[in-house]
Formats: sequence, structure tokens, C-alpha cells
Amino acid sequence: MTIESIELDFRRQVCESVRIESEGVDRFRVFTPFMLQDGDHLAVLLRRENGRWVLADEGHTFMHLTYDLDEEDLRHGTRAKLIDTALSAFSVEDRDGELVLPIPEDRYGDALYSFVQALLCITGMKYPSRELRGEVGQ
Repeated sequence: MTIESIELDFRRQVCESVRIESEGVDRFRVFTPFMLQDGDHLAVLLRRENGRWVLADEGHTFMHLTYDLDEEDLRHGTRAKLIDTALSAFSVEDRDGELVLPIPEDRYGDALYSFVQALLCITGMKYPSRELRGEVGQ
């Protein structure tokens, strides 16, 4: 599939304002209108890896969370369980802090949609609910 076809599938499945820009050989930045709660845009890359396309955040999502949270909070306890649940639900892999989603069977738009959903679920843990902070009933 060509990059133009991939971009068209992204737009058709996710949002018309999605665009792709080359950042080298078989490496593209994917720009979406989706933002983190502080106004930063999601970091999404499309790259070829071992002969197939993947979406990746290159560690940006967890790095962004550690601006306000201790890294240990992401590895243990309730947040870790919630992160694992989000990753599993959207078939995203955690490769030592880099979130990666291999694109199945030319389903580029579906993969981007799932990847964005996973990133938004995970970054939403930066601002926990009362239940997550242990304030229930207080």
C-alpha cells in the first residue's frame, strides 16, 4: 500500500484532518487533531519494522506522564493495572516504554483509531479519579 493510500485510509477511518509527513526512509510522522489534557498533541509515528508497518509513540506517552508522576506509579498498583488493561484492549505492545501497534492486514485506519484510543486512555491516568487516589468515602 502506498503512503497516499495509507493517509486516505487514516482520514476515512479516523478524521479528515489526519496528515502524514515523511521523516526519512520508511518513517513518517502522523499528525492528528487529538491532544493530551495539557494541549500537547499525541506523538504518533508510522514506520516500517521487519517488513511490516507499525504505529509507535517512541516513548513519548510514558515520558509525558512522568512529568507529573513518579515512574514507579506507572509500574505498580492501580495505574499499572489500568495501563495493562488499555494496552490489552487495543492490542498495543509496551516495548520498554515505547508503545507499538503492528498494523494488521492493511487495516491502517482501524489501527490508528485503536492506537489513539490507547494513548488517550493511558494519558488520562495523569489526572486520576477520586477512586484511584483512594479518596472514596472520605
